[in-house]
Amino acid sequence: MSRRSSSPVSWGVAAVAGLVAVVSMSGTASASSGTAVGDGAYRIAAVRGLAAEAGLPPAWGDFFALVAWRESKGNPQAVNDSASEAAAAAKAFDRNRGRYEGCGHPDAAYIFGSGGWFGMLPANGLAQLGEELYCLPPSSVLEPRVALAMAVGFARGLMRWDGFGKVPTWLNLRAMWGAPAKGGDAAYLASKRASYVQDAAAVGLPASWLDGRPPPLSVTGAEVLERLQTV
Repeated sequence: MSRRSSSPVSWGVAAVAGLVAVVSMSGTASASSGTAVGDGAYRIAAVRGLAAEAGLPPAWGDFFALVAWRESKGNPQAVNDSASEAAAAAKAFDRNRGRYEGCGHPDAAYIFGSGGWFGMLPANGLAQLGEELYCLPPSSVLEPRVALAMAVGFARGLMRWDGFGKVPTWLNLRAMWGAPAKGGDAAYLASKRASYVQDAAAVGLPASWLDGRPPPLSVTGAEVLERLQTV
């Protein structure tokens, strides 16, 4: 079977249109701990809404809202094209280059930086979707449905790291999002706690939520995308 896949633009257009509907109902956006009343709850309501659409447990919708608040403030079109982020994207592409040979996208498309709800590097994000979807456009990080599927795959991968196994909490998983090798590092987690407590408050979660244990995430990124294509 060809590794080429059709563009997700049509899904993305539908998803962005859906954001308006979801956000318009978000004044009382529900978090797993109760009503989300933080300043960011309104702006990331679409993240929780799409996670629910994909059939993810509410706590996972809360986690992805937490990530999206710091990474993009809920803007699915957010792009970080700083020199450091572009360098990280180039490194990720070089590491994954073999996956994308023959996809037909120029190298430059993979190395602009990071973007989307979850601040994904294109080469890393696409790697979370499975071989049949590797050839989606690198710009797919900016498509909400694809971005959520990438985030699910990335979270599943992080939970397999020994560092997560040492401290299997939401706080540790969030800290590993940008620094997987720091997983389970007590000093690093302590240095990050205050900023993530602020983020949690912004999206309507109590500080104690961070010390909770993530439930299993059995669905793959590809399965999430398939679910969202059919709703």
